[in-house]
Amino acid sequence: MEMKDVIREKRRAMGFTQEQMADYLGVSAPAVNKWESGTTCPDLAILPALARLLGTDPNTLLCFHENLSKEEIAAYGNEVAETARQGDLEKTMELVKKRIKEYPRCGALLYQMATLLRGIRILFSYPEEKVEEVQALAVSLLERAMECEDKNAADLSRYALAAMYIQEEAYEKAEELIERLPQYQSIDKRQLQIMMYMKEGKNQEAAELLERKLNGLIQEVFLMLDQLATVSVREGENKRAWELARYSQKVMEIFKWSYSGRTAAFDVALEERDGKRCVEILGEMLKALENPWAMKDSILFAHQKKKNAETDGSDTGKQMIKVLLTSIEKEERCDFLRKEEGYRKLKEKYRSVTESSEGSEN
Repeated sequence: MEMKDVIREKRRAMGFTQEQMADYLGVSAPAVNKWESGTTCPDLAILPALARLLGTDPNTLLCFHENLSKEEIAAYGNEVAETARQGDLEKTMELVKKRIKEYPRCGALLYQMATLLRGIRILFSYPEEKVEEVQALAVSLLERAMECEDKNAADLSRYALAAMYIQEEAYEKAEELIERLPQYQSIDKRQLQIMMYMKEGKNQEAAELLERKLNGLIQEVFLMLDQLATVSVREGENKRAWELARYSQKVMEIFKWSYSGRTAAFDVALEERDGKRCVEILGEMLKALENPWAMKDSILFAHQKKKNAETDGSDTGKQMIKVLLTSIEKEERCDFLRKEEGYRKLKEKYRSVTESSEGSEN
């Protein structure tokens, strides 16, 4: 909230007219009007008296906060995402820079803005030079965030940068960041929190935390099975790789993650450079995304926040289809797949889905 809005809201809450406030402060009514319209700001000398009159403090009037709440960061993130969906990249980047300028040392905000920029780079179609500009800004924000005082944001930023360097085969840079990350901790304080909630009879809170922990564990298992299958192919253990892929599918089907259940098999087929099998599995993955998994429909996640339950599954599915096909078009390891006639047919089949997704963004 800007100063002009704070002054106006506080004045109305106190029941003052602009004329009354001007009289109390010894200024003109037009001066107060200009404060509230944002044309001018009160002199520094009058701020203490203005704050006392409005029952607040100078920091509130100046909109000064040392840090942001999770809700405020989420609101800023939604603002940036909405601007990106409207198709104005320049405005999006300026908005990110504006928010960072206001809170230059807020690690959580730096990380959130960098993550959004990286997502925008993948989801939306922009000229190559603009994509590089977005990537450069995201990297600079992550580099700043990993040196901030917020340990969690710093570690998340190091992780994101390390993953990026690995993709770019900049292994020395990645190793340096990995060394700065904390060792895996087997002690999870969430379990103690869950136990306490249950003892206190706070069942809703216990269920929400249990579901969040379960969601994270499922994703970790899914990723490990996928990577184990890929490593098995590289070791020449192709039979074991396909067995792991089938096991991954069975595990994911328990949680009704149809799409995720096929990704391990797709990666194995990619490693084997089996174009026909890739096309077959890719078709199954795209079909699953036409009716994507919805958290609100699962008994495992019945207590998650309402905003998750209200997410438009069809839009999510379209976005994921677009991301999947875009990644195949860009990744070097998929060069052979792009030559397959079956792949070209799938791409054409789902062209309307990705184009309608782009249309809704602009």
